[in-house]
Amino acid sequence: MTLKTDHGTFEIRDLTFKDRRKLHRLELSALDMQTNEMITDKFYDMLEWIMSFAFRTPEQTFKDMDDTTVDEILIAAYNQYKAGVSKKKT
Repeated sequence: MTLKTDHGTFEIRDLTFKDRRKLHRLELSALDMQTNEMITDKFYDMLEWIMSFAFRTPEQTFKDMDDTTVDEILIAAYNQYKAGVSKKKT
């Protein structure tokens, strides 16, 4: 699947049903259900999973980018994955 961002266009892996469920668990663990606030460490754990899952060579892809840019790209990948939920893969 193609991910288009302000920082470039990237090819990322499609989510299978199993991968989508894993991402959902990570997403929920990043949210404090009592206060409805984000748990920052867990949110970054989710972004790290997205980076490892979505990009075949993340170190090569992101080596010349600052951390804020990398985070923006990973959040864009997350948003694209969530937008594609109705297009379930098996």
